[in-house]
Amino acid sequence: MKYHKEPTPMDVNNYPMSYNTHDSTESDDKDLLDPILKKLHKGDLIDRLLGCAYGQALSDAYGLSTEFEDRITVATMYPDNTQIIPFQDYILTAHSSRWTRGDWTDDTDQGVLILETLTYPNGDDIMFAKKLRHWIYQCFSELGDCRGMGLGANVSQ
Repeated sequence: MKYHKEPTPMDVNNYPMSYNTHDSTESDDKDLLDPILKKLHKGDLIDRLLGCAYGQALSDAYGLSTEFEDRITVATMYPDNTQIIPFQDYILTAHSSRWTRGDWTDDTDQGVLILETLTYPNGDDIMFAKKLRHWIYQCFSELGDCRGMGLGANVSQ
């Protein structure tokens, strides 16, 4: 079977799992993480990975309060620049009102999908595309989500 275009999330089921998109590494490149992983105990590595994931999710949830707003609008909404924007008590905008207060956005959702893909021994771009396609329609139902909120034009293609 020949392919005349790059796969998209909508047609990943038509491609064999062995299909490989353009890889940015060479086969003889050294893994930059090897020296770090050799020095860390497994528990330390897991702690660091969880710290990154939690930090990203929290900052994403906090950033939702002003996402897509320009500096002038933010200064108008929060005129006292000596105070931090109150988490979960922020002023709702047309964009942020689509989420439950305290929720994170599609940025974190897709980061979780990447981490899930990396946990598989042969996790690749096709597996990620399949996870992304599932997320678009069902998101994380265990969190009460019904679809991929914040789906941008690029991802929807």
